[in-house]
Amino acid sequence: MKLLNKAAWKAVLITKGKKKERKKTVNELNPDKISNVLAVSSTAIGDTLLSTPAVRTTHRILPNASIDFMVREKFSVLFENNPDIRSVVPYYGGYKRLFSLLNRIKSGNYDLCLVFHDSDPCPVQAAYLARIPFIARIGFKDETVAPFLNVRVPYRDEVHVIEQRLDVLRTLFKVKLDSPRDKRLVLHVVVEEVETFWDDLLNGLGRNYAKNKRIGFQISASRPYKAWPKRHFSELGKRLLADSEDVNIILFGGPGDEKIGKEIAEGITTVSSRKSRIINLAGRLPLKELPAALKGLDLFITNDTGPFHIAVALKTPTISLFVPSTVRHTGPYQDLEIHKVIRKPKPCSPCIQKYCNDPNCMSIISVEEVYQAAKNSLSQRAFLEG
Repeated sequence: MKLLNKAAWKAVLITKGKKKERKKTVNELNPDKISNVLAVSSTAIGDTLLSTPAVRTTHRILPNASIDFMVREKFSVLFENNPDIRSVVPYYGGYKRLFSLLNRIKSGNYDLCLVFHDSDPCPVQAAYLARIPFIARIGFKDETVAPFLNVRVPYRDEVHVIEQRLDVLRTLFKVKLDSPRDKRLVLHVVVEEVETFWDDLLNGLGRNYAKNKRIGFQISASRPYKAWPKRHFSELGKRLLADSEDVNIILFGGPGDEKIGKEIAEGITTVSSRKSRIINLAGRLPLKELPAALKGLDLFITNDTGPFHIAVALKTPTISLFVPSTVRHTGPYQDLEIHKVIRKPKPCSPCIQKYCNDPNCMSIISVEEVYQAAKNSLSQRAFLEG
């Protein structure tokens, strides 16, 4: 079915594409005549959150335009309350439901499509077939969509991906965008939702540690080469629980992480009095509840993955761990006083990342340095709150 969908889609693309039209240039784009905008970030959670500054800035530049945001359907719940958009356009990935997606785009009567990644040709193709008159995209990775674009904005490798996405707007609207407000991640969570989540969770467990420090561990990553070893998490948990009776360890992970969560929890302690201070949410937490859970933490120790960017957006203090990932591209870019990064140089050159058969470089980051960073972060928070 996937191959049939792909073949049918390409046939339509070729047929429709035979009609040659002169593409508009940047100088022909009139902001005053833009009424509807389709913004696209249809990859992972982190990538989509890193696109929200560009979406907010688009709203500021075009205050009278309505903006719809195309994101992966399974992540759409995180962006439904975004104050800068009118609605979320769900994207199912690849060639799934593409004809219904095309109809959805046509109904939006969009004047402008802004694509904030270059890893998937389908949104560009759909925008082109829907006859959106102006399509701009960051990057040069996929040459197959080049004929459908009005503007291709090159990546600046030396800058953060937030800046790279803002470069699309700088190119189109000739604006500087140097203000910190243009670079903040946007994720909405209601205070009452946070309180309700934690009250229900702790009461449901039959205990109430509302006054305890809550330290979250993000035990997995989107790719194995980005993940800190589970034995390191277990040892870190042991030390933190031994330090104080007023600490809870909360384990976070996505679907399929139940086993590793159980192993880490068992590895932290066999002392019954400490077991009750470990809350294992790995693989058990609906995505809709993740922001409320992370907002209620005192500290989040995390790999470079989607929940890390959620925590940064929510101003939850973090300690993020980087070896193969590039900090200058995806590290924290706001509230740097509460976000500690521990990074080590890549031990292999060239680093083949997702193609690595023995991804153990994250073990270079020691338990001791993460433990000391955690103590410093908690002390800093206590000082600021005092």
